[in-house]
Formats: sequence, C-alpha cells, structure tokens
Amino acid sequence: MKINLIHKNIAILWFWKEGASTLRFLQKNGILDGSITILDKNINLQVENFNWQIIAWKNYLEQLDRYDYIFKSPWVSPYTNGLLPYKEKILTQTKLFYEFYAGKIISITQTKWKSTTTTLIYELLKNAWHNVKIVGNIGKPVFDEIDIMHDNYDFVVYELSSYMLEDLENHHSYISVLWNIFEDHLDWHLNFENYSNAKKNVLKNAENILIWYNLYPKIEKNLLNRKFLTFGSEWAYISHDKNEYFINSEKTWIILEPKIPWDHNLDNFAWVLWVCQIIWIPYEFFIQTINNFSGLEHRLQNIWTFAGISFIDDAISTTPESTIEAIKTFQNEWETIFLWWTDRWYHFENLVKIIEQSNIKNIVLFPESWENIKKWLKIGKYNILETDSMQKAVEFAFKHTAKWKICLLSTASPSYSLWKNFEVKWNEFKNEILNQYKKFEQ
Repeated sequence: MKINLIHKNIAILWFWKEGASTLRFLQKNGILDGSITILDKNINLQVENFNWQIIAWKNYLEQLDRYDYIFKSPWVSPYTNGLLPYKEKILTQTKLFYEFYAGKIISITQTKWKSTTTTLIYELLKNAWHNVKIVGNIGKPVFDEIDIMHDNYDFVVYELSSYMLEDLENHHSYISVLWNIFEDHLDWHLNFENYSNAKKNVLKNAENILIWYNLYPKIEKNLLNRKFLTFGSEWAYISHDKNEYFINSEKTWIILEPKIPWDHNLDNFAWVLWVCQIIWIPYEFFIQTINNFSGLEHRLQNIWTFAGISFIDDAISTTPESTIEAIKTFQNEWETIFLWWTDRWYHFENLVKIIEQSNIKNIVLFPESWENIKKWLKIGKYNILETDSMQKAVEFAFKHTAKWKICLLSTASPSYSLWKNFEVKWNEFKNEILNQYKKFEQ
C-alpha cells in the first residue's frame, strides 16, 4: 500500500538542506502549510515561503505522537533522539523515493569510496548512451533531482549512506552493490551491529546483487534470495590479477590504463565490469570509462608540488581504514601526515602499524588525536607536532618534509572540532600552502 500524505499531520524534523527540499516537495504536491510543522533545535530558524508552525529549541522533540508522519533528515539518529518509539511514522526522502519511483534503480553502498563507485557507474551508463541520473549521498536531495511520480530514466544510480539505509527495509533495486563494511558512524548507530545491518538493507528485494568477496562469508544467506555474484579475488565471479580481468575464471583480454591506480580501485573496476554484463554494455565503454576517469575531488589529489614537496589532498578520508589505503598507495614516498581524532569509536592500532611500515617521519596531531593516536606511536621515531593551527601544521610540513617526498592530508577521522566539514579543512590547507610557498620564495 502506497503512503498517502493527503490530509495528514506532517512534521519535518531538522530543517537543513533536505528539510527545505522536503518542504518544497510537499507544497508542490498539494500538501497545505497548515498540515506541516517544522521541528528544529535552532531557535532563530527562519523559513521562506512557509506560513505555519515552527517549533524550535528545547521542546522541538516533544509531542511527536501528534503527527501522522515525521520526515527525518538523514543526519538525525533515531537511536540518540528518542525516535525509536515512532519508527512506523518516520519517513525519509530515500524511503519515499523507493516507494513511488517505478524505474530501474542501481543502489550502491560501502563504508568508503562509494562516491567513486557511484560516479564510475554513472559515467559508464552515460558513455553507453543511457538516460541516467545520479542521486543520493553524492549530491542534492533526491526530491530536488527527480520528480518521483513523472520522471522516467533508463537508470537512476543512487549512492546510499548508512543513515539513508537505516529504515529502508522495503525497497526495490534492479542492481544492488555492497562492497566494504568497516566500523564507522558508531556514534550515530550506537554499535557496529546496527551499522552493519543498515548497510545490508541494500540487499533486500534486489533483483541482482553483487557482493565483495571478503564480505560474502559474513552475509546472512536469507538476504541473498535473488541472483547474486561476488567480485574481487581470484575465486570470485568477477576477478582480477592487477589490471587483468576475468569473468568466471575466463580471461577477458581487457587492457586498462587507469589514471587512478591505487589498489582498492581494482576491485572497484571489477564490479563496473559486472554492470556491463547485466545491462549488456560492450566492453569498449568499460575501458573508455575507466581510462578517462581522473577521480573525484579530495581523494588523493595532488594539489601542487612546491619546493620539491608534493602536497596531497585526501581530505575526505575520515576513517582509519581509508587513510590506511591512502598510505598504501605511495607507501615509500610519504614523509609527513596530518591526523585528527573525533570520537566515533574508531580504533587506530592498524593505522599506526601501517604508518610504522611506511617512510612517514613527520606527524601532525590535531585535537584530540595527541591522546588517542599518540598512545600507539613509538614517540622517539617521529617528529610530532601537536597543534590546532593549520598555519603551524603547514609550516611544520615545509620545514621537515624532504624534497621529492609527500605531505598527506588524510586525517583518519572527521575534524568537526575545528572545521565545519572537510571542504573547509581542505580550503585552509590549500591557502596555507600558498601562503607558506610565498614566504619560501621570498
């Protein structure tokens, strides 16, 4: 039975980017302002083109039982905001999209690198002349991108975060891909089991399923009730030996010359090849897509080489595992790394082991990482700077990084204690590099 919003009492919980998008969607589809209440902790909230009730500040989560439906932003955890008793009332844009959109959806999730995976599939389909749309965690709210009742694309490629998947148990996907799952967002989900279960929701009701070979043994078999295949290792259906690719152990004779060579993307390319098989896309489009793809911003991008030092922007790597992969990429060339710590219940032991195996000599520790990373380090082995100043951090990098070596911004944790988001952090990194280089030239 389809969800009916007409003549219902509706709340929009947290009026951020998606909340504003939801309000526009409701107004566009005939829901009167008098049926809508906006709930937000910002007491100074101002909403344009809305002439009804806004409940803000301390009492904004009271009397939730008065609403028929509660539209929730993905950022709002049901575990930490007392929302679990209202689970049946809670809606999200993602949930409503899967409820009403009738076209073919390719659903993608993994802990890290999902934006790269999503973009590669989008580029593949576009190169093969399909009418395709990319939505979800990678861009604008889906209601701003697609008219769910009237638009009809050949494919919609949907990047899904664990927040979006938390209550997405009943959905339909033409293709679902589940790659890596490791500890992340545990402060939102409360524990790894909740986080993992949210990710695995992507498998339910999918017509075609592709699972990473390392993850497959950990998946409950009742979730694999449709056609599924594995990818990655030599025994997987889609496998590779470096840049050589195999389908069911048969060599494809595909030759790739990717611009993004780091190892985890070799697995990434394997499942892009599988999508070619499912949709009957000639391999030439696969080769063209991979070879022309230069990566996404803030993912191991070389900003500049100044004074013989290469400064690499990997600002979006905000888990220990993603920073580990960054270090592995040019293991013998790194010499300086910037690290943060935000309490998401991460474990840093493996990251420190990789640092010890690399040629990293200089480490910048931002708050509170000097307590939660430093304790694992062999202190006498490294030049360590503890600071909350990006200026001092970059000065330190210029002073201690040898010529023809690399300084890496790959922080292993979010840095909300200092910066609003990773883009702000990166901008300050970039600007300080320019400032320091100007001083160096003088």
